[in-house]
Amino acid sequence: MTIRRFKSLLILGLSLLLFACNLQSTGFPITEENSVSDKKIPKLGLSLVETSNPWRTVQINSIKEIARSGSVELVYYEPDEYTVEWQVQNLRKLIEEGVDYLVVVPHETAPLREMLELAREREIPVILIEQNRESIPRELYATLISTDYIREGEICAQMLVEKYGDRPCNIVEIFGTLNSPVTKGRSEGFHRVLYKHPNLKIIASEYGNFDRVTAQKAMEKILVQALDQRKPIDAVFAHSDEDGLGALQALKVAGQPVGTDISIVSINGVQDVCKAIIAGEYLGTVKSNPRWGQIILTLVQMMERGTKPFPMVIIPYRIINAENAEERFPSAY
Repeated sequence: MTIRRFKSLLILGLSLLLFACNLQSTGFPITEENSVSDKKIPKLGLSLVETSNPWRTVQINSIKEIARSGSVELVYYEPDEYTVEWQVQNLRKLIEEGVDYLVVVPHETAPLREMLELAREREIPVILIEQNRESIPRELYATLISTDYIREGEICAQMLVEKYGDRPCNIVEIFGTLNSPVTKGRSEGFHRVLYKHPNLKIIASEYGNFDRVTAQKAMEKILVQALDQRKPIDAVFAHSDEDGLGALQALKVAGQPVGTDISIVSINGVQDVCKAIIAGEYLGTVKSNPRWGQIILTLVQMMERGTKPFPMVIIPYRIINAENAEERFPSAY
C-alpha cells in the first residue's frame, strides 16, 4: 500500500468516525440494523496512570459519558500510584475480570507488552491511545487513536521560527513525563525543525511531568541556573499547556518579562492558555481535542458487529495564537 493511499484511508476513517460521533451526539436515531446487539452490553476496561491535568480529565469524562449512555459498561480504577508498575497490575486485574475490550493509555510502552500479549491470548481487543505504534507489535492491538505528536512539536518550533527569523533565540524545553510516547514524539518533532535553524538553540531542559506546579518548580530551577551562567532566555517550549502555564508562573514570580521578550509555546489548547495569549503573555498553543469517548464507542461498535476497525485514527489539531484566541476560547476546555 502506498503512503498516499494509506493517508487517504486514515482521512476517510477519521471522517467516518467523526460523522458517526456527530450522529450520536445530536441524538440521530440509529436503526436496529446498525445497532449493537441487545444480547449484552460490552464491558470496556480503561487503564491509565496520568489523571492530574485538565486535558486528561476531559478525556476520561468523555469515556465515562458513553458508559452513562448505556452503550458500554465501563470498568475503571483510579490509580493508586502514578507508575508503570501500577498499570501492569491494573491491566492484569481488568483482564482477569473478563472485560470485552481494553482501552490502554500507556505510561511506558515496553513494560506493558506482557499484559498486551495476555490480552491477545484471552481474545480481548486492545484500543491503544496515544501510542507510538512502532514500539509495540501490530498484532497486539486492534486499533490506535492518537494525535501526531511529532507534528505538534514541529508546529511549536515553527511558531518560534516565524517570530525570531534569523535572530538568536535561546530556548528552554519543559518535558512531559520521562519515557512517555507523548514526550518523545513532541521533543523529536521540535528538534527536527531546530536542526534546520541553528540560531534557535536549547540551552536548558527539565521535566514538568504535565503538571503545572512541577513545571513551575522546574522553570524556577532553570532561571537560577541561567542567571548564574548569564544566559538570556528568549523562549520556552513546553510539552503541554500545564507545563507552559507552570513556566509562565515561574517567570512572573521571578519578575521576568513575558510575551514580547519571552515567548511560550505549548500543546493542548486549554482556556487558561487562551487567556494568556489574549493578555499577550503567551505566543501560542496547538489544540488537541481530548473528547475521544464517541470515537472509542464507534470502534467498539464496529468490532461488536464483526467489522474490522480502522487501524488508526489521527486526531486533527488547531493552532491557537493572538489572531484567533478570542474566537477559539469558547471551544477550549
